[in-house]
Amino acid sequence: MKKYHLLAIWILIFACSITFGQKSCLNTLREAKDLYEQGLIDEIPDLLSGCMESGFTRAQRIEAYKIIILTYLFDDDQFAAEKMMDEFLRRFPEYEVMPNDPVEFVYLLESYKTSSSYSLNITFGPTLANPVVSEFHTVLNQSQTEFNDKIQPGFFIGLGVSRNLWKSINGTIGFRWASYNYSFHETTTTTIGDENLPFAKLQAEENIRSLDIPISLNYTLGKGNMHYVAMLGIQGSFLRKAQLSLTRSQQEMRETLSESDIDIQDYRSSFVPMVVTGLGVEYKVPRGYLVLDLRYNRALGSMVDGDMRYSNPRINHRYLHVDDDFRLDHIAFGMGYHFSIYQSKKNRF
Repeated sequence: MKKYHLLAIWILIFACSITFGQKSCLNTLREAKDLYEQGLIDEIPDLLSGCMESGFTRAQRIEAYKIIILTYLFDDDQFAAEKMMDEFLRRFPEYEVMPNDPVEFVYLLESYKTSSSYSLNITFGPTLANPVVSEFHTVLNQSQTEFNDKIQPGFFIGLGVSRNLWKSINGTIGFRWASYNYSFHETTTTTIGDENLPFAKLQAEENIRSLDIPISLNYTLGKGNMHYVAMLGIQGSFLRKAQLSLTRSQQEMRETLSESDIDIQDYRSSFVPMVVTGLGVEYKVPRGYLVLDLRYNRALGSMVDGDMRYSNPRINHRYLHVDDDFRLDHIAFGMGYHFSIYQSKKNRF
C-alpha cells in the first residue's frame, strides 16, 4: 500500500512541476511582449530561449517565435530573422497566417515556399483473394465433376513512401506483408441407371502469405481537407508461404480423409507480377492525412507451377487432387495514415 502512496505522491509532484513550469514560461512570454512593446529588444531572444524547448504550450511557442522574429526584424538583422523563420517552419510547417499576425512577420513568412515533398505511409486492412480459373484439372471424370471456388478474407499491413512528382501527381512505393485465403470444392458424381449419385467430395482451403511490393502513380483531386485519389501501378508479389488443408469423402470409404497445413510452397509460383488499380479518399489532419482506399490487383501470371502439378503423391493419390490452372487476384481495403515531410525554401526574386 505504501508503494501506491509513494507513486501517487511522485505523480502529483511531477504534475505540479509541469504546471509551475508552464505558468513560469507564460509569465516570461508576457514579459517579452512588454519589452517588445517598449522597444527594449536586446534581451528578448535570451529571455525566451529557456522555454523554447520545454515549458511553452504549442500556442505559446508559436507566439514566442513570432516575437523573436519580429525582434530581429526590428533590429534590422535579416539573417537572424530568416534563420529563426527556418526553425519556425521546421516545427510548424502547416502554420496558416492569422488575421492578427503582424505585417512584417507575414511578409517574411510569405517569402518562403513550404511544400510536402514526401510522405511516410502506414496502411492495413482486410483482403479478399479471388481465384480465377483458366483450366480445371482432376484425376477423376472431369465431365462429372463440379468445381466451386470461394473468396475468403485475409489481412495485410504495409509501409510506403510517396513523393510529389508534378502538381497533383505523386509516386508511391511500398512493402506489404499479406495473407490471402481462398477455398474450393469438387463434387464428382457417378451414373447408376438414370441417376447421378455422389461419388466423391473434396473440400480444400489454401492460405498464401506473400511480400508484395506495389509501385503506383496517384492522381489527387480536391480542395480543402478532403481529397480524392485514383491510382494505377504494378506490383510484384513474392511468395513466402503456401499451405493447403484438404478433406475428402468417398462413397466406398468408411471414414473421411483430412489433413491440415500441408506445405505446397514448391508447387506455387514464387513470383507473380500484377497490375494495380484503385480509388481512395484522404482527409487532412495535423502533419498528414487519414487515408481510405480500395484496390484491385490483377495477376498477370498463374499461381500454379504446371511442371509440378503431378509431383505430389500425397495430394495426387491420397486425396485424388491436382491443381487447376488459376491466377489469384487480390482485393484490398486499406486504411492508414500518411505522415507528411515538409521542405521550406526561401523564394529568390
